[in-house]
Amino acid sequence: MGIDVVLLGYGAIGRAVHRMLAPHAQDVRVLGVLDRAALEGRTGATRVAGPDGHLVPVMDLETATERADVIVECASPAAVRTYGPGILGAGTDLLVASLGALVDDRLRATLLEEGPGRCHLSTGAIGGLDLVRASAGTIERIALGTRKAPAALLHPGLADELRESIAAAGAAGVPRHVFGGSVADAVRHFPSNINVAAALGLAAGDMGLVRVDIVADPGATLTSHVIEMRGHGGNYRFAIENFPDPANPATSVLTARSMVSGLLRLGGRGPHFI
Repeated sequence: MGIDVVLLGYGAIGRAVHRMLAPHAQDVRVLGVLDRAALEGRTGATRVAGPDGHLVPVMDLETATERADVIVECASPAAVRTYGPGILGAGTDLLVASLGALVDDRLRATLLEEGPGRCHLSTGAIGGLDLVRASAGTIERIALGTRKAPAALLHPGLADELRESIAAAGAAGVPRHVFGGSVADAVRHFPSNINVAAALGLAAGDMGLVRVDIVADPGATLTSHVIEMRGHGGNYRFAIENFPDPANPATSVLTARSMVSGLLRLGGRGPHFI
């Protein structure tokens, strides 16, 4: 029993996943990491410091797909687009955290349908996706309201208009609605912040059912997601409040924990809810 994994990306999320997996080496063994230099064929470090101080091998993509049962994406939507099809095409499974990449219809079909490797989707920073998936086909609409501190929403590629609106919220010290729209537009503007919207659309089987609203709140110490779903099977409302990851405020501490939970299930650790 147990599985061998390689981490694609070794920033805040990758290191957190590795640290939390360390006590469970009998179920999930971390063989190494894929970093940007190795992926681009450039010379770089051959080993990196792991969470326990031991050095961890840096692998190229060919070695990783040969040796790993699962490659764990801890990087970005761009990494999913660039390397996901090749990983699955080599017959290696892939765990995706950056679900925003799957708003692209062609990429989604490639990753979820073509194989031969299997694509696993991390639940990320929210719960309730089992309920959403069970309701697929009966859902009329899903509303996602996300509230984050302004600093957690800012990133280098942000459009000037959105940057100014978020900065205004911070300067005024009052909450401000900064975005309202579709999952695709939310992911385009906030690619590292709103994977939860893509998760809801994937679980529902239709991205178009989800409306996303984002509030920049200078007083927010927690990242909150309020999800309201209406349909023929019932009406549901659930709320999640997560502490931001201190090493990466754009994401939640729950993100890495949910990835570890999924990997442990793949490695045979129960209980298994289906």
